[in-house]
This record gives sequence, structure tokens and C-alpha cells, in this order.
Amino acid sequence: MKQKHYLCHQTNRSTFAPNLLFSHCSLILATAISFANSAFAQSVALEEITVTAQKRAESAQDVGIAITAFSGEQMEQLGVSNSVDIAKFTPGVSLSGSFAGQQQQFSIRGVTQNDFNDHVESPNAIYIDEAYVAMQQGQIFATFDMERVEVLKGPQGTLFGRNATGGLVHFVTKKPTQEFEGYVDATVGSYNQQRFEGALSGPISEAVSYRLSGLWTEHEGYLENQFDEGITYTPENLTPPLSNGEPALAGAGDDLGGDETWALRGQLQFDIDDTQSLLVSGFYTESTQSIGPYQSAPVIAELDDQGRILNTYRVANDEVREAFNTNTGAAVDGAFDGDFDGLRPVPGGDWYGYRDPDGNGLDRTSSDFAFDDANTYETGGATLNYGVDFDSFTFTSVSDYKYHEKSTFLDLEAGPQSQFTWSGVADIDSFTQELRINGETDTTRWVTGFYYLNIDALSITGLSALDTGTVLPDFGFVDFDEPRISDLQTESYSVFGQMEFDLTPELTLVTGLRITRESKDYAFDVRFSGSILGAGLGNENPFGWDAAALNAPSSRATGEFTDSTSENLTTGKIQLDWHLQENILLYAGFNRGVKAGSFNSSGAALPDDQIPYDKEILHAYEVGIKSDLFDGLARLNAAVYYYDYQDYQASRWDGLGNVITNNDAEIKGVDVEFIASPTNGLDLMLSAGYVDAQVNDLDLIGDGSILVDVRPTFSPETTLSGLVRYAFYDVFQGSLSFQLSASYQSSIYSNLSNFDSTEFDDWTVVDVRTRWQSNDSQWAVDVFVNNAFDETYNVIGFDLAMVCGCNEEAQGKPRWMGASLNYQF
Repeated sequence: MKQKHYLCHQTNRSTFAPNLLFSHCSLILATAISFANSAFAQSVALEEITVTAQKRAESAQDVGIAITAFSGEQMEQLGVSNSVDIAKFTPGVSLSGSFAGQQQQFSIRGVTQNDFNDHVESPNAIYIDEAYVAMQQGQIFATFDMERVEVLKGPQGTLFGRNATGGLVHFVTKKPTQEFEGYVDATVGSYNQQRFEGALSGPISEAVSYRLSGLWTEHEGYLENQFDEGITYTPENLTPPLSNGEPALAGAGDDLGGDETWALRGQLQFDIDDTQSLLVSGFYTESTQSIGPYQSAPVIAELDDQGRILNTYRVANDEVREAFNTNTGAAVDGAFDGDFDGLRPVPGGDWYGYRDPDGNGLDRTSSDFAFDDANTYETGGATLNYGVDFDSFTFTSVSDYKYHEKSTFLDLEAGPQSQFTWSGVADIDSFTQELRINGETDTTRWVTGFYYLNIDALSITGLSALDTGTVLPDFGFVDFDEPRISDLQTESYSVFGQMEFDLTPELTLVTGLRITRESKDYAFDVRFSGSILGAGLGNENPFGWDAAALNAPSSRATGEFTDSTSENLTTGKIQLDWHLQENILLYAGFNRGVKAGSFNSSGAALPDDQIPYDKEILHAYEVGIKSDLFDGLARLNAAVYYYDYQDYQASRWDGLGNVITNNDAEIKGVDVEFIASPTNGLDLMLSAGYVDAQVNDLDLIGDGSILVDVRPTFSPETTLSGLVRYAFYDVFQGSLSFQLSASYQSSIYSNLSNFDSTEFDDWTVVDVRTRWQSNDSQWAVDVFVNNAFDETYNVIGFDLAMVCGCNEEAQGKPRWMGASLNYQF
């Protein structure tokens, strides 16, 4: 059995307000009609599409699922260089994350995760070549030598199993070929960017072929740090001073945002005979990055008479709100001298008097704990994909092993004072095994199988501080470390099946069911230890926990927490697909998605009975249409959905940790996508998403006294994207194309509390790209400008109002110009 190769077509799904949708689509439809008799050729947007969203190859337009798909060529044309770049072109999809974007996850239609501890899995599954990525921190990676990516929206638990509650993203790499081929691609750009990638593929024998792909890329930091220039931002009488140009650790003060990554992927394809094939693949990637490039944004906390946070506000116009005098508490005394006067050292500053000199701009910041090569990420793994064809069915076995290791640091308050540093290390191993059988008759198509998963996740996160800093001397500490140790073992077994019955030639009934048994063993502890951060530590490893720290006595009042759980999870679907005409599909269905319960790891203060949280259940109702119009010159796809979310795992950042509770939620929205190639060389794409999401009765304080309805984190109400591309032919023996794309996202909250200071403004990013490609497609030259108007916008943040009188905020990348040269052979 030959290894199958699939072309992929982009099927952007979006949600949109009806009036705006019709005004835009009517204009594009009129354009399409006027060019209906024009030649149609070489369209980038309207590629032929085949996907495997239902564990078999079929046209995406024949699948009753909201799918947005991009081919490898489309990803290249859109400037996609890593996995999460596709979010801005996919309506209803946004990004959450931590470590200032070094770790990012997909949020799909309001289904999101705001707990970034390494033992926690995302409710939106990621697959690479049919293999599940168990660690949520593994969702961001460099994309190279890709065949396609498929974004499936809505619960996909029947066929893809656990943690596909909101949907999934499946990346498919290019496979070995029996014809010798390959490519090399070199890119240079802003901030001394250099990127080189390439692949070789060909035969070893008539039955064996190979493919070897590689990538190396680096760029310097884009967040300019002026700490080492001796700038002092606080009054002279502040004790201790914020900055005299001397960092707490030698070598600190680097610019932030730099990255160096290399990756290697190897594949061997064995065509054993006419019925059997085996694909063996392995990969390794390593990334070294700066301290997370956060910036400090001064905020104030509004407290009730018991000192509980009611809200947080941004400090505006360099003035302190009147509430500052009464609702701050002694901890806001910036001098830490016990003489609280009700005011911060500098109006509009944080507890220490610091104000970022250019707000959230990327040109000037001052961070004392800043190293350009401190964070390291390492991931590797191997997959065996075996298939055999029988007379009436096909058997497939997919075995996969992955590991993920990281060591990360960041300046907690992101300013010049030496307060706290947040650190994390993780070691995660996963093994999955899927056995499935596919078959069909004249009127049915079916798939059934067994799935096993095992995850071993050890993570250690926590705070550190120095005796030379602004905190410890006034509180009697010398050195301070608070490692939070989480060890979670997960084991899961499931059986699944899905069947399609053709009730008539036009009407199909789809039913599916998956039953899962999942067990977890968890151990958690918090330790206090000193003498770990002492003097003489350089920037190769600013600090690290030693055996003494991990063996120190527990700081939890009840000692180490251990628990085991075991539960049954049921997912399924029932749907009707109606082929109204040859090129029009209507579908309506119900899907049930489930994500297992798990455990909090938010520090010493959380009582034992609040550490576990329950599974969440999503009941999704959806109606959609897929249509090809004007003899294939245009495509219009749309979906309307309603989610009844029971026991949603609501993650709220609370001071120095996050807390997950179970709350009911409700989500409703619309996805719309329109693609047209009305004339030879012209491509138009318009997609939009509208998501109305609400989490009910969030316990804002933690004692049940204040319950509020909030919007999920990192879930914009509106997402829009558009693209116009026009190609001229016979230009220097090739084609010359000009492309303009734009993405819009409405405001989001970075914390589930929905405090004022955690609301990020809407943004629009415009990218420009020009490409010349030779007529034989061997040579291509691209010149690009990403974020052409240098939009400054916040993407990730954490509420630290009661820690430093400030929030951490991270921004999207600035204007980025560059050029690339590609050669295919």
C-alpha cells in the first residue's frame, strides 16, 4: 500500500456580523459574476483540496465540519513561519500563551486554556502526522517542509479523542517520494534575521524512499532594553534605588525577544508489497531564547474593606486615582520601610515608582533580569505509521513517542527593580498508540478503533529572589526560592467508531461514539529554600534549583498533596449531511466534547479540597453550508453554532498563581468564509468570525461572596482577515505577484477576572508580499513587510497588581522586513 499524499485547500471559516458580511460579500460576488467567463488558472486561494478530517482522504467540501485548511504553498505565500501564525488567518481562532509568547496555544471559538502549567493539557488538540502532541507548550513550533495544515472547529472527540473539546489543528508534513526532489530556502530580515531551510527526498530502492528536512533560524531581540545604560527612573530618596545601571546578576540587561532555533526531521517509507506500507519518522528541535520579553504596565488594585481585590485599573495620565489613598494597603509602600503614606513614590508608577518610558512601545524598556540566551526548549520524538489493505477494509497502526524539556526564566515585574524572578523547568514524556480499521460499502463508510495514551509530566515552577533585591532585606530573608513541584501521570484507554449511512443518494446520516477510561496520579508540593541564587551566577544559567531546594521541608500547611482519579468520558456525534446540489452541502448536527478533570498547582495557599477540579462537557449544536459557485470561480462556506458548556474549567490568574474552578458557560457564534478567483491571476479571500461567549458566576474573590459573569480569556468577539493577490505573467520568464493581507482582532481579556487593566485593545495588522516565480517553478524570490504599519498591540499579560503594582504585558512583533530566495529541484 503506497503512502498517500494529499493536496490541501484553504477553507477559512469565519464568523461575522450579518450586515457587514453581506456588504462585503455582495461586492465580491458582483466582481466574480462580472468575470465569470474569464480564464481561471494558477489560483493560489482555490486549490484542489483533500483532507483527512474523518480519518480518510476526501474533499474538504464534502466534509460536514467547519474546516480551515492551508496547503504548504499557501502557508509559504502567507508568510507562515511557525505553527501559530495560521491563527490570524483563521476566523474564530486566537492565541493565548505565557512567557511573553514563547509558549502559545490555540483558542478556538471561545474554548481556551489560561492555565499554562506544564502538566495541564489544552482543550484544543494538536496533531502532527496523525500523532497527538500531549504537552500544551508543544503547540508552537517552526513550520517547514509542510504538506498542509487543517483546523477543525467544534468538538472532534469521536475520532480524535481526548482534549479535542474546542477543535483541533493537524499539521501534515511532506512525505518521502520515489522521485528525487528537494528545495533550499534562505531568508534574511529585520533584527539580523537569518533563516535557512531545505529538504531532500528520493529513492533508496524500488521499495524504500527517504525524506530529510532541516531548519536553522535566528534573530536578535526586538525589545530594546536600556537598563545597562545607567538610567535611574525613581527618586533619589527611594530605598533601595531602582537602578544605578548595575544589574543584580552579572551580564544582565540584554535586549529581549531574540531566538535561535534548529530542527531536523527524517522519514523512511517502506512499500513492503502492494498492500502494506510502513512510514518511520523522527524529529528533533532545539530553541534558545531570551528571557520572556514582557514589559511593565503600572496598575492599581481596588480592594474592599477586607483587603480583597475587586478590580484593577491602569494608571492613566501619570496621576494616581483617588482610590489609591484608601484601597492599596501597607504592601504598596514602595520603600518597604513600614511608613506607608498612601502614595507610590512616583505618581503613575508601580510600587517602586517605575514607569516604562514609552508605555508598551518596543523602543525603550528597563529590565534588570534580562538575558538574551537564558530560555531553552528541546523536543524530540518518533512515529511509526503502518498500514495494510485487505479486501474489504484497511488496517492502520500509529505508534508515537514524544518528549519535551524546557528551562525558562523571566523578570516577574519586568522592570529595573530586583523583586521576584519566575522560573520553570519541565520534563514531559508521552506515548500514544492508535489501532483503527476503515471500510466502506456502496452506501456506508465506517471507521472503528482503539487508542492508548500515557503521559508522564514533571514540572517545577516558582519564585526566586536575591538578598540584594528590593524585597528580601526588609522582610528578613537572605535568599529565597519557592519551587512548586507537580508530578502528573496520566493513562487513558478508549474505543471509538463512526459510521455514515446514505439514507438517499443526497442525504447521509453520520453517527459516532467514543468511550474513554482515564486515570491520573498526582503529587504536588511547595518548598521554601535559600542559598540557591547566591552571587557569581552568570547568564548561561542565571540560577537553578539544586537538590537541597527540592528536598527542603514542605511549605504547605498540610504537607505534600497526593491524589488519584479515574473516570469514564463519553464523546459522540449525530449529524445529517444533505447534498442539495453537486457543489452545495448543508449539514446540521450535535457533538459532545469532554475534557478530563485534573489538578491545580497554584501554590501553598490553596486548600487540599480545592486542588482537584472536575471534567468539562461541551454540547455543541451546529448548522453549516459549503458551496462552490460560478463554475468553481468562488467558494462560500458558513456555519452557525451554539455551545452549552457544563463545568467549564475556568482558569483565573490570582496574584502569583492561577486557580481553576468549574463554571457553566455559553458560547454562540458564526463562521463565514468567501474565496474567489474571478479572473486569471486574481485571488480574493474574506473571512470573519463572531463569538459571543460568557462564563457564568465566576467566584471573583474565592469565598463565594462576589459572583460575576465574564468573557473567556483570549477570546475576541470579532476576527476578520482578508487577502488580495494579483499575479502578472510573462515577467522576466516568470510570474510577478503582489499580495496584501490584513488581520483584525477585537479586544480581549488576558485574565478571566475581566479587570479593566487586563483588557487589551483591538488591533489590525497588515502584511505586504511580492513574489517573482520562474515559469518552471524552480526559482522564487519574495520580498515582504510584516506588520507594515508597525502596529503596537498587546497579546499576552498577567495581573500582578498585588505583587508589584503592575502587570506583565507582551506585544506582537514590530514591523519586520525581509527577503527570501527559494530553489526547487
